Amino acid sequence: MVLSMTIPAVMMSTAFALVASWFFYSRLTHPAVLGWLALKIAIAGIRVLHRIWHTQRGHGFDHLARQRQSGWLLFADGLVWGLGGLVALAGQDSLTLMASISLVGVATMGAFALQAHWPYVVAYCVPVLVPAILVTLLERDPFGLFVGMGLSTLTLCLLGAARLAQNRIGEMLYLRFTNAQLAQERTAALNLAQQQIEEKSLFVATMSHELRTPLHGILGLTRMLQSSSLAGQDRDNLALVERSGEHLLTVINNILDFSRIEAGHLETEHKAFDLCTLLSDVVALNAVTAQAKGLSLQADIDLPASCVVMGDAARLRQILLNLVGNAVKFTHQGWIRVSVSRPAASADGAAPLVFHITDTGVGIAPQDMAHIFAPFKQAEAPAHQRLDGSGLGLTIARAMAHAMNGEVSCTSVLGQGSTFELTLPLPPAIAAATPVATAAIAQPSSETRPSSVRTVPLQGRVILAEDNDVNAMIVEALLRRHGLEVEHQPDGNAVIQAVCNNGIRPDLILMDCLMPMLDGFEATRLIRTDEQTRGLPRIPIVALTASALSEDSARCMAAGMDGYLSKPFTEDQLVSMLNTFLPVSSSPTQAAALNAA
Repeated sequence: MVLSMTIPAVMMSTAFALVASWFFYSRLTHPAVLGWLALKIAIAGIRVLHRIWHTQRGHGFDHLARQRQSGWLLFADGLVWGLGGLVALAGQDSLTLMASISLVGVATMGAFALQAHWPYVVAYCVPVLVPAILVTLLERDPFGLFVGMGLSTLTLCLLGAARLAQNRIGEMLYLRFTNAQLAQERTAALNLAQQQIEEKSLFVATMSHELRTPLHGILGLTRMLQSSSLAGQDRDNLALVERSGEHLLTVINNILDFSRIEAGHLETEHKAFDLCTLLSDVVALNAVTAQAKGLSLQADIDLPASCVVMGDAARLRQILLNLVGNAVKFTHQGWIRVSVSRPAASADGAAPLVFHITDTGVGIAPQDMAHIFAPFKQAEAPAHQRLDGSGLGLTIARAMAHAMNGEVSCTSVLGQGSTFELTLPLPPAIAAATPVATAAIAQPSSETRPSSVRTVPLQGRVILAEDNDVNAMIVEALLRRHGLEVEHQPDGNAVIQAVCNNGIRPDLILMDCLMPMLDGFEATRLIRTDEQTRGLPRIPIVALTASALSEDSARCMAAGMDGYLSKPFTEDQLVSMLNTFLPVSSSPTQAAALNAA
């Protein structure tokens, strides 16, 4: 701060010295004035050169030596001003006041420019004023004593003010650097926290993939055995295995969703979909469980028969499945009601839709209401009852509602039931909009639903690219069951060899994304390149992957795939995907065999 003022201060001081020399020389006509001016210009030039020299050297110098050199140059400059004052005071008595005012001005400006470093103020201002003080006090006349005492007082005030200014500047710089350090540490901590969240998300996604792969085999084999001729007890035991696997899948999905929310990767869509169809699906999925518990699941939907709205159908479906599923789980007698309405005052659909899920279940105690939406928190259960679940369902539901600019709230009376209210802005779709089609992208589902598979057989040749033998066996059995010819390939290179180098091209490729030698993404890109090069028709390629992130779906589509099936998938989801890309067989014998199976 001090040295940055060196050149401007020297230039102003030299200019003032020229004016003062002209003023005093015209009244004294003494050669000493010109000699003083030459000395002042010389010391000014030395100070400027010293400043330029250190600027060019940058940081390659001794700071303490630089401070000492600057201090001695300031002392010399101040002493030159002090000598000039003696020359002026040695002249006419009428010039004493002008000389004193000039010295006061020089000292004051010097103290202002050098206030960041108090020793510099002392080194400069003391030699400027002390010679004049001594001369005026030694004159022993009242005017001289008055001027000397005034200059002495001014000198003490300048030094005291400079000392206080240095302290204030020091405190200011300390706070500035401390704040900068805190900001840097905070930024580093935030970056570290974000990195840790990203690493945790990557870990969760990786573990999810590794868990889904064997889980797909467990659930697939269990469902295959259930379709065979088994005794009642064995079938019931297999049903328990399947439900346990589906529960594990739900926990994996919840953890993955929560990790995505923590990392800020929760994204939503804004597409047209039929809300009534979605609500009917949610009610149907929970109806079986409700009936098994002797509960009445009611739907009170105050909407048009065909209600196409804009929003994220998948997120809304997940929220409602969570809320309705919780109501069924915590209700042991009575009923559950799902109601939907849009305020009548908003005929244009500007107001948000309001969903109510009401039950006559156990209710929630007042002390538990404060944290029911917190992660890994659940309401207190009775001593004889254990609550299943990870405690993430409501956390995820609220986060998804917030992502869609909505809200989830709850009111409850212990022992009488609960009401969850979901408010979402789902404006009506424009007339030209069509409900979003999701047949080509099937996400994992753990709900039990009645089979909706078309029992008509399919026809065609399918290449199954799968490196896991158990999963390959399950999928191959399902495909053959529906009348398809299947060729299994264990890695991407084998798929390229079968598709690009052989004469027989398949009707569909089910492509595992992570395989040895060559993964499914690169294999797909090579197939698409070969098709473009040779002018061949496009073969439908559907991804089979244990990853369940939305970005994985986007990556599959970017690689050139046409569909996305996340493991573990059900037979319904697989056949729904096949129906999208393969023709139906016209063989009555094959249809009869399939219906019998």
